Amino acid sequence: MELRDPVSAYNAATNVEAQLVRMLLIEAGVDAFASEDLSTAGLWMFGTLPEIHKPQVWVSTRDLERAQRILQDYERHVAQRNETSQLSESNSGPAIEVRCDECNEKSFFPRAQRGTVQDCPRCGAYVDVGETDEGTPFWLENDEPEDA
Repeated sequence: MELRDPVSAYNAATNVEAQLVRMLLIEAGVDAFASEDLSTAGLWMFGTLPEIHKPQVWVSTRDLERAQRILQDYERHVAQRNETSQLSESNSGPAIEVRCDECNEKSFFPRAQRGTVQDCPRCGAYVDVGETDEGTPFWLENDEPEDA
């Protein structure tokens, strides 16, 4: 593939996103090239410096308009996914309150972690997330009355 008069069509957040967008464009019939952030220019003793070299997706100038339509659709889908994810997190209900057996401190965990074992954020001990007030784990609760 050879791009004629290449122009940057998309600045990606990561190398993986750049490759994903490149493949999306290629599948739509637009020749594309992804330049990845592999430089060590942004490295220093505390990690990497942002914005030194951005992963980008390049297309030919003649394909730019078609690529922009595809990229707008891609960004719209990403925004919808993010919005849906945020809604599902906010609708998952109130956090679960757990009291640590080791330090006796209360901690709160998201509903999604119900039924798991987590580290106490205060002392690091293991805590069971999802126990009832009586100390019975939710998976041992019997929701239906027993027949005698």
